[in-house]
Amino acid sequence: MRVLSKFLAAGLLLALAACVSSPPAVQEVTRHQELTPAYALSPDAADGLVPQPSATVPPHRPGEPVRPEVVEQEWLGTRWGEEIRSPIRFVSLARLRPDRPEVRVTIRYDGRRSAAMGPVSTVRRLAVADGIVEFSVLGAGGRPMQLTPTSGGDLRLQGRSGDLYRLAFTNQGRRTVEIVATVDGLDVLNGRPGTIANRGYVVSPGERLVIEGFRKSEDEVAAFRFSAPDQAYAANTPQGDPRNIGVIGVALFTLDDPANEVVAVSPRPFPADAPRDPRFAPPPTP
Repeated sequence: MRVLSKFLAAGLLLALAACVSSPPAVQEVTRHQELTPAYALSPDAADGLVPQPSATVPPHRPGEPVRPEVVEQEWLGTRWGEEIRSPIRFVSLARLRPDRPEVRVTIRYDGRRSAAMGPVSTVRRLAVADGIVEFSVLGAGGRPMQLTPTSGGDLRLQGRSGDLYRLAFTNQGRRTVEIVATVDGLDVLNGRPGTIANRGYVVSPGERLVIEGFRKSEDEVAAFRFSAPDQAYAANTPQGDPRNIGVIGVALFTLDDPANEVVAVSPRPFPADAPRDPRFAPPPTP
């Protein structure tokens, strides 16, 4: 019991490793360990990032046949997409520095083309203790999308309404890493406003993590799909704020030696009567 209690004191971690055969791990959190949000990964209102729907269509010239045109959305959000199977499991791990992420990355996205402010790449190498974590955004067909540096030090991503995307991480270091991620200011695990006090996904050395959507349960996620701002998940849930639409946040923490202790889940005799699990994101409001 002493060992188990020690592990339970670590907090909540979710692990989703696409390249391992066993389900990834997550740990339970006791009520007294819920932390007061320190600061959010999402931008505040002072950023001036207030997306508004805007589309451009080439003009139709008299005498030409009317053809359907591709409409490019200037501002984009991320909607609650189709269901994707994505099982997880709980583990007990603690951060070496609970309140200090080793890396923080902000990715601004929309549908506009713009000139590059620095070297364009598809993979970003993020330096953490004893190694590197490679980060990329995967688009159609699993191809990495271009990430462009901005003058403010963030990264910029050009998307297209309706397209699916995923966040991919490869741990090339020697320590287990925790990844906390937000999309449009909402935590991808519980659907609440993003904060580094939330716990995240676990990536062991040599493993790859692909975050495919907002987590609905221990077995499924709702896919990330670019959309018009008014269709974004953040615009259709009470936890969201339209001023944060168009941004992805990532924070990386180094973890103590992995325990990989699986926490058993109690079986439910009447699962349909059980309340929604507050650890995961609720569906958008109709």
